[in-house]
Amino acid sequence: GHDEPVFSARELLAEVDASFDAMRHGLADWPDPHPDRVVLDELYSRVTDAAKWRIVGARADAWVSVLSEAGLASVAPAPALRWLSPRSPTLLRVVRVRPHAPGAMQLIVARSRVGDLPDAGVTLGVGDPAVRIALIPDCGCDACDSGSQDVLDEVDQYILRVVRGERRRLWSVGNREIVVTEGGRGTSGVFADGEIDAILADPTGWLDYSGTSWSTD
Repeated sequence: GHDEPVFSARELLAEVDASFDAMRHGLADWPDPHPDRVVLDELYSRVTDAAKWRIVGARADAWVSVLSEAGLASVAPAPALRWLSPRSPTLLRVVRVRPHAPGAMQLIVARSRVGDLPDAGVTLGVGDPAVRIALIPDCGCDACDSGSQDVLDEVDQYILRVVRGERRRLWSVGNREIVVTEGGRGTSGVFADGEIDAILADPTGWLDYSGTSWSTD
Protein backbone atom coordinates (compact mmCIF):
# COMPACT_ATOMS: atom_id res chain seq x y z
CA GLY A 1 0.00 0.00 0.00
CA HIS A 2 0.96 3.64 -0.26
CA ASP A 3 2.40 5.50 2.69
CA GLU A 4 -0.19 7.45 4.66
CA PRO A 5 0.39 11.09 5.55
CA VAL A 6 1.29 11.60 9.19
CA PHE A 7 -0.35 14.31 11.28
CA SER A 8 -0.18 14.99 14.99
CA ALA A 9 -3.40 15.48 16.94
CA ARG A 10 -2.44 19.13 17.42
CA GLU A 11 -2.03 19.67 13.68
CA LEU A 12 -5.37 18.03 12.94
CA LEU A 13 -7.17 20.09 15.58
CA ALA A 14 -5.63 23.30 14.19
CA GLU A 15 -6.93 22.39 10.71
CA VAL A 16 -10.35 21.52 12.16
CA ASP A 17 -10.50 24.88 13.97
CA ALA A 18 -9.79 26.71 10.71
CA SER A 19 -12.31 24.65 8.75
CA PHE A 20 -14.93 25.07 11.50
CA ASP A 21 -14.56 28.86 11.40
CA ALA A 22 -15.34 28.74 7.70
CA MET A 23 -18.25 26.28 8.00
CA ARG A 24 -20.14 27.53 11.04
CA HIS A 25 -21.91 30.29 9.05
CA GLY A 26 -22.75 32.51 12.00
CA LEU A 27 -23.65 29.73 14.45
CA ALA A 28 -22.87 31.26 17.83
CA ASP A 29 -21.02 29.93 20.85
CA TRP A 30 -22.80 30.19 24.19
CA PRO A 31 -21.64 29.89 27.81
CA ASP A 32 -22.78 27.28 30.30
CA PRO A 33 -26.25 28.52 31.34
CA HIS A 34 -25.95 26.71 34.70
CA PRO A 35 -22.41 27.43 35.92
CA ASP A 36 -23.48 26.69 39.50
CA ARG A 37 -25.40 23.55 38.32
CA VAL A 38 -28.59 24.79 39.95
CA VAL A 39 -31.23 23.60 37.48
CA LEU A 40 -34.98 24.14 37.72
CA ASP A 41 -37.14 21.02 37.29
CA GLU A 42 -39.18 22.50 34.45
CA LEU A 43 -36.07 22.88 32.30
CA TYR A 44 -35.68 19.11 31.95
CA SER A 45 -38.36 18.66 29.32
CA ARG A 46 -37.83 21.95 27.50
CA VAL A 47 -35.81 22.64 24.35
CA THR A 48 -35.96 26.40 23.85
CA ASP A 49 -33.63 26.63 20.86
CA ALA A 50 -32.94 23.35 19.08
CA ALA A 51 -31.31 25.14 16.13
CA LYS A 52 -28.32 26.31 18.19
CA TRP A 53 -27.16 22.67 18.42
CA ARG A 54 -26.37 22.79 14.70
CA ILE A 55 -22.99 24.07 15.82
CA VAL A 56 -22.21 20.42 16.64
CA GLY A 57 -22.88 19.41 13.03
CA ALA A 58 -20.64 22.21 11.79
CA ARG A 59 -17.82 20.86 13.96
CA ALA A 60 -18.37 17.31 12.71
CA ASP A 61 -18.45 18.57 9.10
CA ALA A 62 -15.16 20.36 9.70
CA TRP A 63 -13.60 17.08 10.85
CA VAL A 64 -14.92 15.20 7.82
CA SER A 65 -13.57 17.87 5.50
CA VAL A 66 -10.12 17.92 7.14
CA LEU A 67 -9.76 14.12 7.22
CA SER A 68 -10.58 14.02 3.52
CA GLU A 69 -8.41 16.97 2.47
CA ALA A 70 -5.48 15.69 4.55
CA GLY A 71 -5.52 12.52 2.48
CA LEU A 72 -6.37 10.35 5.48
CA ALA A 73 -9.80 9.14 4.33
CA SER A 74 -12.39 9.08 1.59
CA VAL A 75 -15.94 10.31 2.24
CA ALA A 76 -19.15 9.00 0.71
CA PRO A 77 -22.87 9.11 1.54
CA ALA A 78 -24.11 5.94 3.25
CA PRO A 79 -27.90 6.23 3.41
CA ALA A 80 -28.45 2.47 3.48
CA LEU A 81 -25.92 1.73 6.21
CA ARG A 82 -27.10 -0.94 8.69
CA TRP A 83 -26.99 0.01 12.37
CA LEU A 84 -26.72 -2.57 15.14
CA SER A 85 -27.19 -0.03 17.88
CA PRO A 86 -29.34 1.94 18.17
CA ARG A 87 -31.71 -0.47 16.48
CA SER A 88 -33.73 1.93 14.35
CA PRO A 89 -32.31 5.43 14.50
CA THR A 90 -33.92 8.11 12.39
CA LEU A 91 -30.82 9.65 10.90
CA LEU A 92 -30.24 12.12 8.11
CA ARG A 93 -27.20 12.89 5.94
CA VAL A 94 -25.28 9.75 6.89
CA VAL A 95 -21.70 9.76 5.60
CA ARG A 96 -19.03 7.10 5.76
CA VAL A 97 -15.48 8.33 6.41
CA ARG A 98 -13.28 5.44 5.32
CA PRO A 99 -9.60 5.67 6.30
CA HIS A 100 -6.94 4.75 3.77
CA ALA A 101 -4.64 3.20 6.39
CA PRO A 102 -4.94 -0.61 6.46
CA GLY A 103 -6.56 -1.92 9.62
CA ALA A 104 -8.03 1.44 10.59
CA MET A 105 -11.68 1.68 11.61
CA GLN A 106 -14.18 3.69 9.60
CA LEU A 107 -16.13 6.55 11.12
CA ILE A 108 -19.83 7.24 10.50
CA VAL A 109 -21.19 10.78 10.86
CA ALA A 110 -24.91 11.48 10.72
CA ARG A 111 -27.47 14.06 11.80
CA SER A 112 -30.03 13.24 14.49
CA ARG A 113 -33.03 14.87 16.13
CA VAL A 114 -32.93 17.50 18.85
CA GLY A 115 -36.32 18.79 20.00
CA ASP A 116 -38.44 19.55 16.94
CA LEU A 117 -35.54 19.56 14.47
CA PRO A 118 -34.65 16.24 12.81
CA ASP A 119 -31.08 17.27 11.98
CA ALA A 120 -29.77 19.52 14.76
CA GLY A 121 -27.72 16.89 16.59
CA VAL A 122 -24.95 14.52 15.54
CA THR A 123 -24.71 10.75 15.80
CA LEU A 124 -21.22 9.25 15.51
CA GLY A 125 -20.68 5.58 14.79
CA VAL A 126 -17.98 3.13 13.80
CA GLY A 127 -17.82 0.07 11.60
CA ASP A 128 -20.15 -1.64 9.16
CA PRO A 129 -22.65 -2.71 10.38
CA ALA A 130 -22.38 0.41 12.52
CA VAL A 131 -22.56 0.84 16.26
CA ARG A 132 -23.21 4.25 17.75
CA ILE A 133 -20.39 5.66 19.87
CA ALA A 134 -21.89 9.08 20.58
CA LEU A 135 -25.08 11.10 20.39
CA ILE A 136 -24.20 14.79 20.67
CA PRO A 137 -25.85 16.44 22.48
CA ASP A 138 -26.94 13.32 24.38
CA CYS A 139 -29.94 15.38 25.47
CA GLY A 140 -30.68 18.79 24.01
CA CYS A 141 -32.98 19.94 26.81
CA ASP A 142 -32.36 23.24 28.57
CA ALA A 143 -31.46 21.53 31.86
CA CYS A 144 -28.69 19.40 30.37
CA ASP A 145 -27.14 22.27 28.40
CA SER A 146 -23.61 22.94 29.65
CA GLY A 147 -22.60 25.40 26.95
CA SER A 148 -21.29 25.02 23.41
CA GLN A 149 -17.65 24.33 24.28
CA ASP A 150 -18.57 21.07 26.04
CA VAL A 151 -20.25 19.59 22.97
CA LEU A 152 -17.53 20.80 20.59
CA ASP A 153 -14.90 19.18 22.80
CA GLU A 154 -16.97 15.99 22.82
CA VAL A 155 -16.98 15.85 19.01
CA ASP A 156 -13.20 16.31 18.98
CA GLN A 157 -12.56 13.65 21.63
CA TYR A 158 -14.72 10.96 20.04
CA ILE A 159 -13.43 11.49 16.51
CA LEU A 160 -9.81 11.81 17.60
CA ARG A 161 -9.98 8.51 19.49
CA VAL A 162 -11.20 6.74 16.36
CA VAL A 163 -8.61 8.45 14.16
CA ARG A 164 -5.78 7.59 16.56
CA GLY A 165 -6.90 3.99 16.98
CA GLU A 166 -7.40 4.53 20.70
CA ARG A 167 -10.86 3.05 21.03
CA ARG A 168 -12.05 -0.55 21.11
CA ARG A 169 -15.74 -1.37 21.31
CA LEU A 170 -17.18 -4.86 21.64
CA TRP A 171 -20.86 -5.44 21.01
CA SER A 172 -22.97 -8.51 21.64
CA VAL A 173 -26.55 -9.58 21.05
CA GLY A 174 -28.69 -8.27 23.90
CA ASN A 175 -27.00 -4.87 23.73
CA ARG A 176 -24.11 -5.82 25.99
CA GLU A 177 -21.15 -3.58 25.27
CA ILE A 178 -17.59 -3.12 26.44
CA VAL A 179 -15.74 0.08 25.57
CA VAL A 180 -11.98 0.33 26.09
CA THR A 181 -10.08 3.61 25.74
CA GLU A 182 -6.79 4.88 27.06
CA GLY A 183 -8.75 6.28 30.01
CA GLY A 184 -10.12 2.93 31.13
CA ARG A 185 -13.13 0.86 30.20
CA GLY A 186 -16.88 1.04 30.50
CA THR A 187 -19.67 -1.47 30.05
CA SER A 188 -23.40 -1.68 29.55
CA GLY A 189 -25.25 -4.84 30.46
CA VAL A 190 -24.59 -7.44 33.13
CA PHE A 191 -21.24 -9.24 33.42
CA ALA A 192 -20.06 -11.94 35.81
CA ASP A 193 -16.83 -11.59 37.80
CA GLY A 194 -13.85 -11.98 35.49
CA GLU A 195 -16.04 -12.19 32.39
CA ILE A 196 -14.88 -8.88 30.89
CA ASP A 197 -11.19 -9.85 30.99
CA ALA A 198 -12.02 -13.20 29.40
CA ILE A 199 -14.01 -11.55 26.60
CA LEU A 200 -11.27 -9.00 25.88
CA ALA A 201 -8.76 -11.84 25.62
CA ASP A 202 -11.01 -13.94 23.37
CA PRO A 203 -13.89 -11.97 21.81
CA THR A 204 -15.36 -14.97 19.97
CA GLY A 205 -19.07 -14.33 19.45
CA TRP A 206 -18.67 -10.59 19.93
CA LEU A 207 -18.38 -7.91 17.26
CA ASP A 208 -14.98 -6.36 17.98
CA TYR A 209 -14.71 -2.80 16.68
CA SER A 210 -11.13 -1.66 16.90
CA GLY A 211 -8.55 -0.32 14.51
CA THR A 212 -5.11 1.07 14.04
CA SER A 213 -4.26 4.74 13.74
CA TRP A 214 -5.26 6.58 10.57
CA SER A 215 -1.61 7.73 10.63
CA THR A 216 -1.41 10.37 13.30
CA ASP A 217 1.48 10.37 15.70
